[in-house]
This record gives sequence, C-alpha cells and structure tokens, in this order.
Amino acid sequence: MPALAQQMWTAPLPDPSAPGRDLVAGLARLDYDAALAGAATLVRMDLPVDLDPLQKRWPGSVDLARLSVEATRDAGPLETVVKRANRRRAALAWAHWSLDDPDRALAAVSRLDPASPSHDGDLAAQAEIRILLDLPADPPPGPQGARLSLLQTWRREGAAALARRMTLESPALPAHPGLWSWLIDTFVAERDFDSAGAAFARLAARQPDHPATAAQRIRLALEQGRTVEARRLLDAQVDAQGARDTPWLWSAQRHIQHLRCLLDTLSAGSRPDYAPVLDHATRALRLFPRNRVLQGLHVQARELADDWAALARDLDSHPDARMAARSLLRLGLPEAALARLAPPDPALPDDALRTRLRRAETLLRMGRTDAAMQALGPAPAAIPMRAEHAFWQAEIAAASRDLTTARTVLSEALDTSPTRMGLRLTAARVAFLSGDAPGAQDQLDAFRALKTAELGMDPGLDLRDRIVADALGAAPGPAQAALGFACAVPAFIPLADSPIPERVAHYWEGPRSSAITRSLAAWAALCPQRLFDAESARDWLERNTALAPLFDRLPDPATRADLFRLALLAAEGGIFVDLDEYPRAGLADWLEGARLVLVIEEGHATIANNFLAAEPGLPFMAGLRDRVAATLAETETPYPWWHSGPARITQAAAGLVGAPGIRFLTQPDYETRIATNLPFPHKRSAAHWR
Repeated sequence: MPALAQQMWTAPLPDPSAPGRDLVAGLARLDYDAALAGAATLVRMDLPVDLDPLQKRWPGSVDLARLSVEATRDAGPLETVVKRANRRRAALAWAHWSLDDPDRALAAVSRLDPASPSHDGDLAAQAEIRILLDLPADPPPGPQGARLSLLQTWRREGAAALARRMTLESPALPAHPGLWSWLIDTFVAERDFDSAGAAFARLAARQPDHPATAAQRIRLALEQGRTVEARRLLDAQVDAQGARDTPWLWSAQRHIQHLRCLLDTLSAGSRPDYAPVLDHATRALRLFPRNRVLQGLHVQARELADDWAALARDLDSHPDARMAARSLLRLGLPEAALARLAPPDPALPDDALRTRLRRAETLLRMGRTDAAMQALGPAPAAIPMRAEHAFWQAEIAAASRDLTTARTVLSEALDTSPTRMGLRLTAARVAFLSGDAPGAQDQLDAFRALKTAELGMDPGLDLRDRIVADALGAAPGPAQAALGFACAVPAFIPLADSPIPERVAHYWEGPRSSAITRSLAAWAALCPQRLFDAESARDWLERNTALAPLFDRLPDPATRADLFRLALLAAEGGIFVDLDEYPRAGLADWLEGARLVLVIEEGHATIANNFLAAEPGLPFMAGLRDRVAATLAETETPYPWWHSGPARITQAAAGLVGAPGIRFLTQPDYETRIATNLPFPHKRSAAHWR
C-alpha cells in the first residue's frame, strides 16, 4: 500500500476508517497474500479494520488471527486457530506474552506435540519463555538453541560470563545473523564495546552482505559517536535502493537510524533547531505508531522542540506509562510521573522490575529517600536486572548517606556486570564520599577505559576527575571540604530576623525555549523576579563593580553567569537560581532566620551554585566573589564547575560551619520542592560547558 503510506507520511487521514472499509469491500478480488499484507499494513498503522471477514474467508490462517492480538488485544481467534491446527504454538505463546500474561504464554508451549510441523520453533519458544521467567530450561539444538544458551548464561551469570563464552566458543558458534545481532545488541546494552566490536567482526566475516551486517555497522557507528560515518553508510544504503525521496517506504529501523543521525548532527551546532527532528519523528510515528523506539524518539523530539506544558498534558494519556513517567521526570514533574506509575504493575518480570525502578527513581527525585528504597522491592534473580536494581539501590543509599550499603551492592553488581558505566561512576562517587580517594580513582580509571573503547579516544577530564584528583593531593581543597559536608549536615542556628530578600534573579543568554519560558513563569509566580542577559548583566557590573572588563573576557556563558551571580548576591542579596531548576512549591520558610541558604549536592557533597540565597552585603559572598574573580582572571581556559562554581563555593563554605543563620539543605531536602538540573535542549549542544 505505497499510496496509503505516502498519504500517512504527508498528513493524518481525514477518515482513518476508509482504508479498512476499502480492503473489506474489495476482498473478493484479493488473494490470500494480498489480503494479509493489506490487513497487516492497516494494523501496523493502527488504522481501524474489521478482521472478521478475512478470518472467515481464511479460517486456518494463523497470521490473520495474530493480527487480532495487535489490533484488539484479543488472543481468542489465534488460540482457536492454533489449537485446531495443532501448529505454531509459539505464535500463541508470544501473543499472550505481548498481552502481559506470562502464565498463559508458558501454558501455550507447556505440552508440545512432537508430530506438529512447528515443533522445533515451539520448543525454542518454550525454552526462551522459561529463561525469561528465570525457570530451568533446555535450549534446543541449532542456531536458535545457541542463542538461547547464551541468553541463559547472560541472565544467570551476567555479562562477564557471556563475554567469556563468546571469546571461547565463537569459532564454533553458527554463522546465524540473528545470533550475532543479539550478541551485539546485548553487549551494547552492557556498554561493552570491545565485545560488541568483536561480535560484529565475526558477523561481518561470516555474513558480509547480509542486511543485518549493514544495520549493525550503522548501529555501532551511532553508538560510538561516529555520526559522519553513520550518515554516509545510511545514505549509501538509501541511495542503493532508490529510496532517498520516498521516506514513507522506509522501514522503522531506517527511520530510527535517520533520526539518531539527525539528532547527533544538529547537537554538534552551537544553537541547534530540533524542529526537523520533531517533524520527521511525527511523520514516522504515523507509519509505525506501535514502535516503542520511535515512540521514545518522538517524545525526545518533543522535549527538544515542543511546548513543555503541552507535552506534559499529552503524557497523561501516553500508551507507555513508564516512558511517560521518564519524560515527566525530565520535565520536572515527579508527582505527575508517580501518578503514571500507579499500580498494578506489569506481570512480566522484567517489566515489573523496571516499573518499580522508575517509581523508586521518581520518589528519589521528590526527596523521599525512604519511600524510594521501599519502592525498589527485592533484587531479582536475573543478573542483568539485578545490576539495574543495584544501581538504583546504590543511588538511593548514597543520597541517604548509607555508604556501606551502597558499596556492598555495587561491588556485587560489578563482579558480574563490570562494563556498566553507570555502576562505575556511582561506585566512584560512593568511594569518594566514603573517604576512599584511591578507590574512587580506580573506578574512574575503569570508566575511562570503557569510555575510550566506546569513543575510540580519551573522553577528557570531567568534574569528577578534578575533585578525586584534589582528594588524592596533600593540600586542603574543595574535596576535603566536601567530605566534611558528606559526613554531617551542619546544624541550622536561626537568627531572630530574616534578612534575605524574597526576590529571585536569573541569568540567560540566547533564545528562550519553551522550557525556559515555563521556568520563568513558575519562578515569577513565587516572588518578584529579574532576568539578566549578557548585556544587562554587564551593564549592572559596569555600574556596581570593577568586574565588567573581566566579564567581557570570559569565554562562555557559564563562567559569565557564575561571576555575575556572586557579584549580584554580594551587593543586593536575594535568591539566584538557574533556569533549569523548576519550583514545585514555595520556599519562603527556607529563608526564615537565615542569612545564607546553601544546598549540599548529592553527587560529591559539594555546594551547588544553581541555587543560592543570601542577605545583602554578606562578607562571605563578597569574599567569594573576589576569589572567583581572581581565579578567572589568571585562568586561560576556566572549567566552570571547578574555577567559578561549586568547587570554589564548597571550599569557602567549610568556614561557615557552626555560624548562626547559615542553612544547609541536603539535595533530598531541596528536591522536595524544586526539580533540579533539568535536561534543557541547549545542554545537548556543543556550546554547553559539559
């Protein structure tokens, strides 16, 4: 149905039911293959079609009966056909699996007839379902069985054991594209790019001209940041098929790869416009509305290019609750995310776990650490899922400063899943917070090796490298001060009065995205507000300080904002907050009895500079302003976090412990009211300081 696909690509159909009516009306002129292809296309596009006339004409068709599962979530017709024909029980099992019914899925392949013509495939489905349910299973012989045996190893023993098996057995493994593609996909998920590359080399050597080889070559180029190569390969593939100008004929995989290329290409610019990504994703999703990867890319494109308030409203009815909750978290709306994750949980074990993990993450982002830990539930049996559970258990424990628990679960997870970069970074932070700087450095070294394998080059130094290096040094610095805050939150001794003015200031350079506009409105609803840009900030500095020439020399918006915020607070006081902080509740009581309000960050227990509140003329702020200005003046290429941001504030704030009127908030305290560090579109661009 190329004409229909072109219509769908161009715009939504004025009458979505018309193609289905036309198919049924012309049924007498169609043979089976044409009728099946037409019905499958309509179901894939989520267009209404009455399947009963087709199923009555071809009552023995398993494939037609399968369409009812996708179209109406009804496995009844398929069950009737399969049991009557005594074949293709695997199709019935996977249909029940897709309907979140693992018990019926297992029952469908529990008693198999060796005389059935589909017995081998049914036996493979039985083994795979048992493996996915963490039950004993006997993979059958052949390529499918080889893949299932490897799947069993991965789930029972973890990624390290899987990599060892591939290394030892690869010469004897079948040259089956599905097996090697699964290995590549799995190693990419584990962030083991050495093993993924080795698996691809085996696939390319044995099946050089297979479509799976071409697809995996593009996939790895995208995963490893080789965007130009990925685009060249994808364009050559499209041109060879003469399909460059007919995107409505592309496969879902091709749309996905094109969108990823486009995202990465645009992000390399200083001020990217993501509207083309949203336009293509919207069109592709009309062709493949049930494709979860395209659904995710469409939501991502809306985050980058669409109105956030409208997106938040639409996420209330998004078909994938977990995907919607993730996006709502990224929009700074954890309460709405939690509502989308309301029980009952899915019945499939892995989906149920991931729902619990998302719920725990959401509660953590609401500052409710005890509830987050409770929401995790028990660790699962499958090792890859246990690693995901361990990551969030460690994150929540670290936020609660239960560092012993965090270290224990991370150590166990890294034994079996050593290439998961998130585990390595969390382990580095936990070691640092525990006062184990050498252990933190070991974890960062392991992370750097993994990241180098991914990118093909050294990733460069980040803030974590700087603070761990500082902890390893002999001289007192930001790391030593941060460890003091990690050990204990200083007690608040209130003043009799409240000298901090209840007004907020922000700094922003460049175009205002929907996210910026929404944040401005939210802060304006709380208290009087001022917004500065480079010109107005420089004008203020010119009139009130001698810092305007230094401001002019600073190379990026982040350091300019850092210098200006300290100067403004030192003179006028009030609240200074970055616009990627989104308030969900009032904060006037934080200012009561305080002359300074600081937030201890979750990551390395440093003092944040994305939210600062101070009384006018506070000597601490004036001294900090002068020290940061001196550092920036003598640093050719300043790193904002280290030279003008949290590192400098942390070192200075160590001297405030015990002073009256100094309120220290933990990040969980802060996140009960303010969503922090939201992923604004500009952060994907090459101009962002990270």
